Amino acid sequence: MAKAPPTYEVREGRVPLWASEPFRVFFPLGILAAVFGLLLWPLHYAGWWPLYPAVQHPRILVFGFGSAFVFGFLGTAWPRFLGSSALSAAEVLLTAAGWLAAVLFYARGSIPGGDVVAAAVAGWFLLVLGRRLFAEGRELPPPGFALAFFAVGLSLAVLLAWSAGWATRSVAWDQFLRLLAYQGFLLLPIFGVGSYLFARFFAPQGGVPSGRPSSGGVPSGRPGKAEGRPGRRVRRGLVVWGCAGLVLVSFAIEAWLSPRAGNGLRLVAVGLWSALALPGIWRVRAPGTRAWALRLGLGMAGLAFLLRAVWPSLLFAFEHLLFLGGFSLVILLTADRVVLGHCDDPARVAPRSGMWRWIFWLVVLTAATRATADLVPSTRVSHHIYAALMLAVVLGLWLGMHAKRLRRRPPSSE
Repeated sequence: MAKAPPTYEVREGRVPLWASEPFRVFFPLGILAAVFGLLLWPLHYAGWWPLYPAVQHPRILVFGFGSAFVFGFLGTAWPRFLGSSALSAAEVLLTAAGWLAAVLFYARGSIPGGDVVAAAVAGWFLLVLGRRLFAEGRELPPPGFALAFFAVGLSLAVLLAWSAGWATRSVAWDQFLRLLAYQGFLLLPIFGVGSYLFARFFAPQGGVPSGRPSSGGVPSGRPGKAEGRPGRRVRRGLVVWGCAGLVLVSFAIEAWLSPRAGNGLRLVAVGLWSALALPGIWRVRAPGTRAWALRLGLGMAGLAFLLRAVWPSLLFAFEHLLFLGGFSLVILLTADRVVLGHCDDPARVAPRSGMWRWIFWLVVLTAATRATADLVPSTRVSHHIYAALMLAVVLGLWLGMHAKRLRRRPPSSE
């Protein structure tokens, strides 16, 4: 039996809006988890949080903030690309409840328990998405979205390995698993989703056409001619998966052979992906604030890998340039695009945004402040506090900017 062609629309059903578009649930939850994980530092230094949050903080930021945005995006986009049923209220509620339980375990300092629960949630979410692909015999989604699906599976594997004690095998194993979890779980979805979505930030300047060019969110109509060409889709898939493979190899090289070589290879992977999977966005003029902020966010991620390769003795300091200036900014911009595409009419949104200028420069200042805490040890405590508070303000600005939109119904397609 031939697979059904993609319609880029969910099958009609009696599902509440927040379940059919679960980003409305998970994006705010992710913001709240991130703010909590950030405030652990000033709370600890003030003597109000007894646990030193060196492990709690990254777990909550990656598997609280990061996974919430991955779940929200994939839970919305996956059924639309398959033309399958939207997520049900029960599926969204169970995913959210498991996610919250994992965050609470991490908050209590029960890291092994949080890893087990987070693994269970990742496995459950894969089953939710996989059922719509395999049980219904649907055509495969674009390769980038399949890579994001793979990233969730990768996080599941790492969480299970942590639970089984693999990190205690050797220093190299511990480093490899942390690279897979903290960098891989965020970078691979950016590769995957970005290969499809980021050109739409530049649509007024001739970006890649889409089914609903003005939306920038998950398409609800037929794809444009360029996007529908099988040859282009295959080439994009080879680039995206090839660069993802280089990233995974670079983690092993950094852990077992050479941090300099590992980060150098990762820089090559990011460069190849940005040049080959994002044609045109580096040549055209940025049509608005969000577009140039995206460019600079991707540039800061590449800069972080360059600095880590040049000065491998300062890996940790430059890692925060990657997480704050690169990953956090790109994730917030992607989520912004999704919210505008589903909850507003992007054609009416001004290309220049004073709020996004504030967000961008505060993120840059936060990244510089946090890096300084490691480069200048005498400033560590004060800069930990300043960086945590500034990023919490950034996240609050983002949520405040979209709070009303997240409650709106999708605008009419006409």
